[in-house]
Amino acid sequence: METELLPWQQKIFDKITSGGVKPGEMMIMSAGRQIGKSHFTQQAIDRLMRDLNSQPISDLILSEGTVYGARYYCVEPVGGSWLDMEVWCTRTFGDPGDKIWDSGPAPLPARRWYMNNRKFWFRTEKDRNWFIMKWS
Repeated sequence: METELLPWQQKIFDKITSGGVKPGEMMIMSAGRQIGKSHFTQQAIDRLMRDLNSQPISDLILSEGTVYGARYYCVEPVGGSWLDMEVWCTRTFGDPGDKIWDSGPAPLPARRWYMNNRKFWFRTEKDRNWFIMKWS
């Protein structure tokens, strides 16, 4: 992808590539908005997320926990695309319970499944087993 430089950017680039700033000259650069750094930062974040999500699932760590005293069967995937797993769970089991437990309202009790702390929480062992069969 080629980005067109703004006139002031081109002037600085030309100065640097033609031998730099001469003695007695002063050059002031401002790193503010609209100069492209946020675009490149977002590209870097997008690439990092693609790289992280393209890793195969190397392990599924099983555990149990409780939500409002009810037992839930948990799976913590190591690797894999969290978004793909979340979409599959929503299509398979319906909408999850509230995802934000640390701030905001407490999750609704007795929901079929939740996502929290990099784990999927399932109310029934059967649902957890379906998840394991799909993603192992």
